[in-house]
Amino acid sequence: MKILILGVGGVGGYFGARLVESGADVTFLVRPARKAALATSGLRVESPYGNFRIEPRCLTGDEVGPDYDLVLLAAKAYDLESALEAIAPAVGEQACVVPFLNGWTHMARLDERFGAGRVLGGVAHIAGELGADGIVRQHSRIHSLTVGGRDAGTKAVARSFIEVCSRAAFDSALAEDIEQVLWDKWVFLATLAGATTLMRASVGAIMATLHGESLIHRLYEECQGVATAVGRPVGQAATDRALGLLTERGSGFTASMLRDLEAGQATEHDHVLGALVAIGAGQGCDLPLLTAAHVQMQVRAAQAVP
Repeated sequence: MKILILGVGGVGGYFGARLVESGADVTFLVRPARKAALATSGLRVESPYGNFRIEPRCLTGDEVGPDYDLVLLAAKAYDLESALEAIAPAVGEQACVVPFLNGWTHMARLDERFGAGRVLGGVAHIAGELGADGIVRQHSRIHSLTVGGRDAGTKAVARSFIEVCSRAAFDSALAEDIEQVLWDKWVFLATLAGATTLMRASVGAIMATLHGESLIHRLYEECQGVATAVGRPVGQAATDRALGLLTERGSGFTASMLRDLEAGQATEHDHVLGALVAIGAGQGCDLPLLTAAHVQMQVRAAQAVP
């Protein structure tokens, strides 16, 4: 399987490097400056499992063609439109696309651009980021990809990709119902992002307060209520896993949204928080905490505009 990855950051860079390490046929689609830097220093990863370095095969936008079986889209949600333009030349007649973006609304845009029969669903679980020094850093031992198709053709592609992933040094799983997995993650992530950005604190710091645990549970219930309202209720096992992470005492866990906010970078607040508020409002859901989380992020975004 020939794989093209757009994005050499915390998701695309980490999982792509692991796939290359395992012998997979992977090419990275990058900007010219990034290609030059990678040619000099390689792609370096710092991980709790041990640091490593690979020599990646890279192409820029004017060099890429329709030579791939699968295109992995690992961009930020606010870069979706430019990402679609970047990968379009690589999506030939036989290629499929699997996005690893947060939220849900990107799926409709991908279906519109490439056709639902060419779009898989993907979920990445990792706390990682690309540093200013070009090093991809994994901040916890969690590193998993879950992929699934939505019809017979994309399900076959998903199985083939998971076979490739099974030889790499990260966890991977084939989902029978990938749309449910996407909703499960969205509920979890919106709770994590909402709580940690509202409080400007880690899960452990929130849990150490008098009402922190109640706040997290109530926020999770709001997000879960939206999923239930649209026919995607989060199951008990997924709820237990999510709340285990969201209420772990002493945990330094934060959302990447908070880290981006503190670094003065653009955030995915409209895609993770705002889109869930909009869907919930359309379903008549009462979402005071989730709405407050989105409002305060909008205020911060407006303040950051020159």
